[in-house]
Amino acid sequence: MSESESVSKVIAVCQSCDSVYVSEVKPDGAIRPIGVAEECTCGDGDFKRLS
Repeated sequence: MSESESVSKVIAVCQSCDSVYVSEVKPDGAIRPIGVAEECTCGDGDFKRLS
């Protein structure tokens, strides 16, 4: 399986500071922003899918 088949792109919001990021949903369900560290710039890593 290629990486594009196992990862989907979504819009997600940090549940701590409400920053919005284009993100990837990993096969295990983890949401990680694209283009920044695995955590939000506020230091939290808890994201909620918007789309």
